[in-house]
Amino acid sequence: MFLPNWLIAYDGILHAEGIPLTRIAEDFGTPCYLYSSARIRENLKRFREAFAGIPVELHYAVKANPLGAILRLLAREGLGAEVVSGGELLRAMWAGFPPEKIIFTGVGKAVWELELALEKGIRAVVVESLEELRTIEGMARERGRSAPVALRLNPGLSPETHPHLATAREGTKFGLDPPGAERALESIRRSETLRLVGFHLHLGSQILDPEPYAAAWEYLLGMYRGAREAGLSPEFLDLGGGFGIPYAPEERRFPLGELAEVIRGRIPKGVTVMFEPGRSLVGDAGILLTRVLYIKEVHGKRYVVVDAGMNDLLRPALYGARHRIVPVVNRPGPEREADIVGPICENADVLVREAVVPPLEPGDILAVLDVGAYGSSMFSQYNSRPRPAEVLLHRGKAYPVRERETIEDLIRGEIIPEFLR
Repeated sequence: MFLPNWLIAYDGILHAEGIPLTRIAEDFGTPCYLYSSARIRENLKRFREAFAGIPVELHYAVKANPLGAILRLLAREGLGAEVVSGGELLRAMWAGFPPEKIIFTGVGKAVWELELALEKGIRAVVVESLEELRTIEGMARERGRSAPVALRLNPGLSPETHPHLATAREGTKFGLDPPGAERALESIRRSETLRLVGFHLHLGSQILDPEPYAAAWEYLLGMYRGAREAGLSPEFLDLGGGFGIPYAPEERRFPLGELAEVIRGRIPKGVTVMFEPGRSLVGDAGILLTRVLYIKEVHGKRYVVVDAGMNDLLRPALYGARHRIVPVVNRPGPEREADIVGPICENADVLVREAVVPPLEPGDILAVLDVGAYGSSMFSQYNSRPRPAEVLLHRGKAYPVRERETIEDLIRGEIIPEFLR
């Protein structure tokens, strides 16, 4: 099986950056998320090389993986941040992203979140509705200051991806359709407190074909020209993120170089192009270690029951996503098909369906690959299961970056009212 370059098998044991994964499992327990700082930097280098010579800003999509250590690593690399909640905004600032490098997207920002964004002086609030625009205008007027806003556009494009991941097509809740965008531009033009700083368009997630981005770029350029004719001066055009990674051998990594050629030489003077990579920076830099508990057969079907479940990795249950899974210790013998399932009391609690695996025994460690994005960020405590530990590898050392939760953590904050005592 093809492995990411930071995972190598020595003497039948899988190693990560020179450390045997058996030792990681022993030191930190299972389930356990493990990340490679070297792979994250390698992915970032790929972006920078592809867009060399183009005025590009990268804003990491915090929702992909909001772990503080990963945020700090990317902030030190000079990236900006794209956040979708007040919590993500505060996390990003805590980790070292300066406010002027943060943009705030999201279809349902609460009043307190908008107040926080204006108070902190972030780069832009990305507006998704006329009502939100009016709310921001009122807040800015009360404070006697201008508010930097960008408009999120929904032109009705439909890239090839899972329906749950397509966010710029008709029938989705995101952004402004063309008539709404025109009304928003007119409101900004008339306003004394709103300042248009950019346009934003996010096609969706896990997209492997650059062609939809070409159509999106044409749309952004058209909106830019219209804004200029109206006397407005947008500073950036944001194509969002969504750049896919290969989860299967037949899939290719998103061709960043092809996207670079779409926009190269076609950027208005003085305008910056923004991207919001998330999965493409951290997705293949993470694995989930899990231990085999039992092996059973039901009605002739084989199941490998492990200690990680859909509360630890939701993507397979939510999207039908398929992850590769490999044993940490390769035991010789004939391979067999089995579903790799977790301990959660739901039929959907399947990490990998119809996996082909070598002989396994209770106690064996398995590695679920490509879980650096939308893995731990979608944790839950369903079935009262504490969230797992997380570990960051850096230059041959393993650093704990999130402690494993305890049972006491599960009930922290709960209150038994007086009448039940």
